[in-house]
Amino acid sequence: MLDFQNKIVLITGVAQGFGRVCALAFADRGAKLALCDINDEGGEETLRQVKSRKADGFYLHVDVAKDDQVKRFIDETVSRFGRLDIAMNNAAKEIAGPTLDLPSSAFDEMIDVNLKGVYYCMKHEVVEMRKTGGGSIINQSSITSSITGTAENGLYGATKAGIIGLTKSAALQVCAENISINALATAGFDIPNDVFIRWIDEHGISREQANDWFPAGRLGSPEEIAAAVLYMASDEARFMVGAVVVIDGGLTSGEDAPKKK
Repeated sequence: MLDFQNKIVLITGVAQGFGRVCALAFADRGAKLALCDINDEGGEETLRQVKSRKADGFYLHVDVAKDDQVKRFIDETVSRFGRLDIAMNNAAKEIAGPTLDLPSSAFDEMIDVNLKGVYYCMKHEVVEMRKTGGGSIINQSSITSSITGTAENGLYGATKAGIIGLTKSAALQVCAENISINALATAGFDIPNDVFIRWIDEHGISREQANDWFPAGRLGSPEEIAAAVLYMASDEARFMVGAVVVIDGGLTSGEDAPKKK
């Protein structure tokens, strides 16, 4: 099991879904957590669960679309814990709708959070990681990006494609400084309150029906996404440079893969 004892881990977008799952996975392995969101009720609940695991941590209300708030959050992390070892830039905003029909204001909102937010986070995270000789950054992208398009959610996908471009470029800039930056692109995880699960529930789609969409024949578990993030954040993964790790039960590999029975 990967050990993160006393590692300082920063995660954005922790109120629910992937952010909470990953925060708890790091907490279980001895990390100290810096957590943020704009959903304070959910963020405080994640912090409560972190502390119930006897892990140290704090939560702040942070809008990652605001550069000054991101810097304040990272400054607070270093003030409390002395350094920053690992960052997962997970906060995102999704406004779904036909790609060419959504108002430009919706695109602006998603660019501010999804794309500029990741940029602001990386910019300030790298400053602190340079001071201590390295670190690991994971940016949450999506299979709805440069990997696959979607007529009904293309503006969101465009911002997630931008994250992949930012990740690769930033990774090349700092990899020789022992700072690894990589991206995660996922689909089909059965995580409470995750966007995907809320969507299938709202549309009356059962888990059994959703299972059939994936060549693996099932949805992914919280433990499986946590395992990927933990590896990407570990010292063992430092030779990964600008990688995009796709975990989607085979969804983007092709439609003719046999279902697991």
